[in-house]
Formats: sequence, structure tokens, C-alpha cells
Amino acid sequence: MPGKEGRISYDPPMRVLDQTTMGRLFAVTDEMGLSREAVTVPLAMQGEGRVARTRTGRFEITLPDADDLEPFLAALPGRLRELGA
Repeated sequence: MPGKEGRISYDPPMRVLDQTTMGRLFAVTDEMGLSREAVTVPLAMQGEGRVARTRTGRFEITLPDADDLEPFLAALPGRLRELGA
């Protein structure tokens, strides 16, 4: 799409979850005894990541758009417990 001064601008490619990354996330939630039915995970990885509780009581976990997920995954149990997991 044309940007300023007639240049074409491109958005960076969206990083999406793969099966390996999902497995790493579920390893954390499974260890906590949290049902996979209680978790929703958007396929797009965004920003610093996010953990929230939905109106229906499920936990929505958005993984960060980062090469190293370990800091986020290490903090995840505490963040989920703060939300009532």
C-alpha cells in the first residue's frame, strides 16, 4: 500500500504460534493442573504478551512476539494464579 511520498510500505510479517510453541505453553498450564478447556490462546503473537481473564472465566494467553519465550513462560504460573487459577 502506498505510504508517504508514494513509497510502498510493508508491515512486518505476523508471527504465529506453531505446534512446538503451543506444546511449551501447555506444559506450563498442564503442570498447574489447569484444564486446556479453560485456556484460549490467540494464534498471533503480539507485543510483550498478555494474560487476562475473559468474561466467561477462561484465561486468555497471548504469547509475546519474541524469540525467547522463557521469561514469559517462567512468569506465567504467577500471572495465572493472580487471576484465580
